[in-house]
Amino acid sequence: MQITGPTERLNDLIQGKAYEGLELKREILDELGFFVVRNILGSDETNHYYGLFKELIANGTIKRSEFHSTEYKIDHVSIFDDLPKKPSFKKLWPHFFSGKVGSNFKRILSKDQDSPAAVILHQDTSYQFGDTEQYSLFTSLTPSSPRNGGLQLYPGTHKLGYLGDAGSLNPSVLPKEIQACAPNLARGDMLVMHSATWHFSELFQEGEERVYLEWHILNAESPFSNKTLWGDPVQQWQVDFNIVNREESDFFVRSRSMRLKEAIAELEELKMNSPKN
Repeated sequence: MQITGPTERLNDLIQGKAYEGLELKREILDELGFFVVRNILGSDETNHYYGLFKELIANGTIKRSEFHSTEYKIDHVSIFDDLPKKPSFKKLWPHFFSGKVGSNFKRILSKDQDSPAAVILHQDTSYQFGDTEQYSLFTSLTPSSPRNGGLQLYPGTHKLGYLGDAGSLNPSVLPKEIQACAPNLARGDMLVMHSATWHFSELFQEGEERVYLEWHILNAESPFSNKTLWGDPVQQWQVDFNIVNREESDFFVRSRSMRLKEAIAELEELKMNSPKN
């Protein structure tokens, strides 16, 4: 396999830090697959939402997901729902889906010394439904860098689209000139990421807890949008299920993942019933 791409252009954009600014630059987001909007939230606002997060943990309202080592499910709480209505967020919405912006989940992703594991190189498109143009908006409630497990991204990889499967990606198939970008985020910065962008995070090593408040957005007219954040969409089809809760969608009578589960179960049964040497 050989993959080629505009590596010189991508490297120039990264080295010149074209991927960051106080205002979202849609043309750069389209080229790189990500963009950092600085100071999307002020210091007081950021501290407020971080405090709410810690309160929810302390009173037992939220806890780490059993499926994901850095994930806290927060769809069942509404205290973060005012964020999309803030003036700084309102500036974002005209850049997406002709101003008709929906969401199908929000969550908090936290990494610290008690849950330090690295996250594999992957793309989120493999785990989503509907149109492939979808985005994650990661608002950083604490400083984020490679040292405390901040996200790292391979520029331009969203152009490869959906890859036909899910799992740990192989960076060696990419042009060798492309290097992962590791943006440092301050409190209140936002990382906007196309869902097809290849990304990963390393082991937590030191520093403050790394906390992202993620809103996942898609076209509000998609059947998989369950909350309209902005605009006046016309939604004729609706699929009622929760991606974060890993609810079965029942689309398939028989699928690859179903067959894999069956094969693993059969293998385990064979191991249990095999004669001991």
